[in-house]
Amino acid sequence: MVNQQFATAVHILTALAFNKKKLLNSETLAASVSTNPVVIRRLLSLLTKSQLVTTLRGKSGGVRLSREPQTITLKDVYLAINPAESISPRTKNPTKECPVSCSMHSIMTTISDGTQKSILKYLESQKLSDLIKKIPKPSA
Repeated sequence: MVNQQFATAVHILTALAFNKKKLLNSETLAASVSTNPVVIRRLLSLLTKSQLVTTLRGKSGGVRLSREPQTITLKDVYLAINPAESISPRTKNPTKECPVSCSMHSIMTTISDGTQKSILKYLESQKLSDLIKKIPKPSA
């Protein structure tokens, strides 16, 4: 099963950056993402804990970015959502009589670590401000 929380969180933050003059609520964000507002609220909770967004409660409340878009990297978002590593070693006990089985955990740990470092390095180079530049401005 593919975890789409990261993509959804990036969508939320991009919408907030794009509409930076407005407070957006979970219903508006859910409509943009084509999902349920409960999904949005769960992610907003994680993004709030990571200080990427600020939530204002009440009738005219909503959510906004806590920082300027040029200071938020996709690495920040990835770490806030904390998805499972894309590659991880198996946790089963090896078959002692099999040299392949006894070596695989170490081999896969090295691969997992290298993959995670590459992902984080790339995501650190991508800023929220870069994403909003790719969205055409609506006509007046």
